[in-house]
Amino acid sequence: MGIDELPERHPFESTDTMPLTIRPVVPADLTDCALFFAEVFNSPPWNEQWTKETSWERLSDCMHTPNFLGLIAEDGAEIVALAFGYSQRYQDEMHFQLLEFCVAEARQGEGIGTALLEALHARLQESGMARIYTLTARDTPAQDFYVKGGFYISPKMILMARRY
Repeated sequence: MGIDELPERHPFESTDTMPLTIRPVVPADLTDCALFFAEVFNSPPWNEQWTKETSWERLSDCMHTPNFLGLIAEDGAEIVALAFGYSQRYQDEMHFQLLEFCVAEARQGEGIGTALLEALHARLQESGMARIYTLTARDTPAQDFYVKGGFYISPKMILMARRY
């Protein structure tokens, strides 16, 4: 079963009275996702400098990557979390790179991120994905979240960078 053949919506109970829904991102979601993304990453602990335009461009780039998969968690009509990434061939396996993942600051600790990550894991496993990987800031709550979600710090790989 491919990623495109999986169920479209995954409801689970929110801490409020309205159920939370996890569904695939569609192109019409881009602007709302970009505004949400900027709000989350411009807040602590990230304190980044995203604008409406730069966040829209970042997420548009993600959405236009071949083999893109994006999921959003909604509480009613409000986006409360998102996950953006893509799959790629690596030798005889398929791997998924999680490019962006965030939860509304006010909703962190409610299990929304865990539910979204579990929904993503389920879709990837059902589609035959062999591995998922991501980059995040070292020694942060995000690192702890990913470890709790089954990720590990790779003993064989490092991130290499060069500034211009």
